[in-house]
Amino acid sequence: MAKRGKMWIYNPPRPSKPQVPDAIKTDLEARANELVEGVLKPAHIKPPSPDERFNYIVDIYTKWYRNYFYFCAKYCCPGPTALSPFFEAKFARLEYIGNDRFNLSYMRH
Repeated sequence: MAKRGKMWIYNPPRPSKPQVPDAIKTDLEARANELVEGVLKPAHIKPPSPDERFNYIVDIYTKWYRNYFYFCAKYCCPGPTALSPFFEAKFARLEYIGNDRFNLSYMRH
């Protein structure tokens, strides 16, 4: 078996991600909270079913983490075998890519 020699390769630095301007942060947060309060909460937050085995949504909210803006849902776990009474699930993410543009990521199935 032949030995492979070491070789030099070019490894350029990664481009840095742009920082989100404060004006865009406040505008996006206001619009997203309007969407959550006006559309998502009335459509998806329902009273708990009489059958207490299944998880259900108790709150929908938004939050920033670095250059990412998340839509989150808080679930209640009423069953007797639940590990914790509540858990959080992030169901959509907006990533700032510059010039007032965002990439949208979500779970399809």
